[in-house]
Amino acid sequence: MRIARNSLVVLAIVVLAQLVGCANVPKQAYNRAANQDIKKIAILKTQASNELLVQNWGHPGLGFGLIGGLVAAADMQSKTTNFTAKLKPYNFDPAQEFTSALAEELRAGGYEVKVIEVARPKPAMLESYDALDPEPDAYVDSVLNWSGYFTASAVANYQPAMHALVRVVKRRTKEIAYQELINYGYEMRGGKSVNISADGKYSFGNFDALMASPDLALEGMRNGIPLLVKQVGRDLMQDEPAKPLAVSDDAKPLATAGHAESAQAVAQPQEAALKPQ
Repeated sequence: MRIARNSLVVLAIVVLAQLVGCANVPKQAYNRAANQDIKKIAILKTQASNELLVQNWGHPGLGFGLIGGLVAAADMQSKTTNFTAKLKPYNFDPAQEFTSALAEELRAGGYEVKVIEVARPKPAMLESYDALDPEPDAYVDSVLNWSGYFTASAVANYQPAMHALVRVVKRRTKEIAYQELINYGYEMRGGKSVNISADGKYSFGNFDALMASPDLALEGMRNGIPLLVKQVGRDLMQDEPAKPLAVSDDAKPLATAGHAESAQAVAQPQEAALKPQ
């Protein structure tokens, strides 16, 4: 029992820490006019979790100390497990779909694009871009921090939730020419993401309603991918001046567990509509 409880605590800390880490990642606007040497791009295959998260950021248990936190974590993990299993027959692979859509978008924008596999020791952006394919002018690295459905409280609707961290790194100098956090659906108001709204038809009054409509639930997540990608494509077309970051200046995309206590400030709930949860 102690091991199980510890696992649930770790789960809650990891999810909250991701939010803190994302809030700490510096933005870098792209300047295409200043980066005319970037013509060939290698997209590093996107990293994503194998789970489709179902999270309630206003879960009643979160207000009652450790025991309440364990109850909340157990409930959210149970919903995540059940929802992931429900969608498994659909073979939804958000990382693969994101990578393919991004490649198509950037080709349409005039770049020569190839997709390459990379080894990732953890589900995060690469810490080093050395020893990669030497042919492209820049690498596009990306992580889908989460995919699933989030709600703000026990009386609010579940909404699609997808969050991408994307960066462009110049091969020769290792400068970060572009870096952005893009959020689809459920809005994480305390962070620095570009927020893209989801259609209201993809809102579900409670978890049972979400589970009862897997086709619509899948559509709600899947429809976010081209919207995220189009935001990246639009960003990489702009000619506004922007000084590139050095890789050494970059904040880690995922925070450590020690930062979890401040994550509540990041995950600020949205207004609640009175719905049974």
